[in-house]
Amino acid sequence: MNDISFLTGLSRLQMRMLDICRVMAEDEKAFIEAKDFLQVFTSAEWDMDDETFEEECEALECEIRNIDDYPPESVGYAFRLLLLMGLPWRCRYPYFDLIGAIGDYHDEIPFGPASVELRLSKYANFILPTEREPLLPMALLNGASLADGTEIPAHNLEELWIAIEHLRQNPDIPLDDLMEILPGPDFAAGGVVGGLEAIHSLYKTGEGTLTLRARIDVEIEGGRTRVAIRSLPQGVLIKTVLDQIRLLSAKEAFPLYKLKDISAGMQIGIVLDVSPKVCSEQLKEILFRETDLEVTRTFRCGFKDPFTWSETGNLLSILKEAALQCPTAWKRKDGQPSEVLPSFSDILEHGGYKNPLSRLIDGRRSRVLRMAAS
Repeated sequence: MNDISFLTGLSRLQMRMLDICRVMAEDEKAFIEAKDFLQVFTSAEWDMDDETFEEECEALECEIRNIDDYPPESVGYAFRLLLLMGLPWRCRYPYFDLIGAIGDYHDEIPFGPASVELRLSKYANFILPTEREPLLPMALLNGASLADGTEIPAHNLEELWIAIEHLRQNPDIPLDDLMEILPGPDFAAGGVVGGLEAIHSLYKTGEGTLTLRARIDVEIEGGRTRVAIRSLPQGVLIKTVLDQIRLLSAKEAFPLYKLKDISAGMQIGIVLDVSPKVCSEQLKEILFRETDLEVTRTFRCGFKDPFTWSETGNLLSILKEAALQCPTAWKRKDGQPSEVLPSFSDILEHGGYKNPLSRLIDGRRSRVLRMAAS
């Protein structure tokens, strides 16, 4: 993928998608058909003619492959790129709202573009306005994939916002104090991320290898052992885990009585009943070791200039740059103009100001635990 923008978290191609969506939509609430959108996009960006576009769309109606299986200048590539920017289990704060046959958390296999509609999400409309710089550095908010295969981790909107506000007031805040506000990444899939030492190293040096785990709850212990998988590591699909568990059972890693998938939407529910000869801790140890319920990934957070991400830099330097480039969005609640913005501590103590970012806060959060990397 092309270089990722420091402020938008997107490549030039992805930014073109946002721009074209803004132009095509009648208003910010209106949905447009993905096929119409892709025809305008491929014509404007790659000069694709109508005949080629229709042929490639027809092929997509028969089979949708992974994005890496498509040439960079194809309808299939553009469609998959569009989906990645809007799938809620992939993108912590989606750039697009998608409706229709977009696939699901199970196997992520969508129907063709004719079955999907889209519009800019509230996050894109509020955080990425056209008339000014983004309110937050989207590369840190949503995460991003770098050309070398490493990733920038996503973060919680409220925590990232408050961390930048604190840095504006106190540019010399120590990293340990900042991590009390921003304790670690926050992924779209939820799950568990650790350990604390690895996260600290990532933020201090700009690179670190983190352990991502599913959340596994113990439901029955004794007459039999039952556990329920309630979240998955980022990027892991339900079908993958189900297939891996069935394979382990076939290899007699544990006696499996029942395997049930009760997942719905973003709510993961994979229930295992096994013999009481295998206690819950033994079962979890096997699952973490032998399946993608635990993965390790290398993350980076750094930039070589104000616009392009690279392997250098650390969290404090990035957030200081963001505090300089990202405008503050505070406005007086009484609607009167404010020539001098009060300090963040004054706003917290006395109120009287509002910020559109507060409308985007939700209660989801990846759990951050002190655990050793695998």
